Amino acid sequence: MKKKKNKKYCKFIQIFDPKMWFHDFVKFTGMLPVLIDLRLKRIYLDKKTKGLYKGKYLISANHASFIDPIIIMNTFWARRVCFVATKVFFEKKFWKVVFKGFGCIEIDKESPTLKTFNEVGEKLARGHLVSVFPEGEVTNDTELHALKSGIVMMAVMNDAPILPIYIGKREKRIKRQVVVVGDKINPKDYIEGSMPTMDEVNNISNILLEKEQQLRNKFLELSEGKKK
Repeated sequence: MKKKKNKKYCKFIQIFDPKMWFHDFVKFTGMLPVLIDLRLKRIYLDKKTKGLYKGKYLISANHASFIDPIIIMNTFWARRVCFVATKVFFEKKFWKVVFKGFGCIEIDKESPTLKTFNEVGEKLARGHLVSVFPEGEVTNDTELHALKSGIVMMAVMNDAPILPIYIGKREKRIKRQVVVVGDKINPKDYIEGSMPTMDEVNNISNILLEKEQQLRNKFLELSEGKKK
């Protein structure tokens, strides 16, 4: 009986989560102009990825511009997306209130704490998605940088798969924003024990990097095809 009540509660907060009221307010008041501007187009690596609008998982994305969180929110428009953000954004009191109200999770890149991992688990348990930029910062080029082990540990500790995506660079505002979506990767498929060794973490990180490279190549192929 208790499990049934918990499931009903989880479904309820997925729709009406009082902790995410500011997130919902900003999302719905700014949705129409953003949709018109981005005219977002999802492209799938092989076939349409299933389960984007249900279940728990983490999003691993490249970080090419400061509007990437907006693009990700529109890519997964039917879900609430919480972003893991560096502690720099939380240093000033005003912005800390704004980012916390938006559901962001603070992380110290140099020394991640258990508090960060617990917050990730809490967001996932409430039915929301958690998005991580493993590169850790905005990069102005289109190359992918080495993935950090943090997202792998977040996924393992919460028994959640990772969905890699690639945000394509939009050369002109008149063009549609393209996001290439890959298939989910479950880190537990690549580890032998309950917790991964460093070699296993590095292996999973490399697999993620390879997947994102494939997504990038897919985007470049389509871009080159349109230019011809």
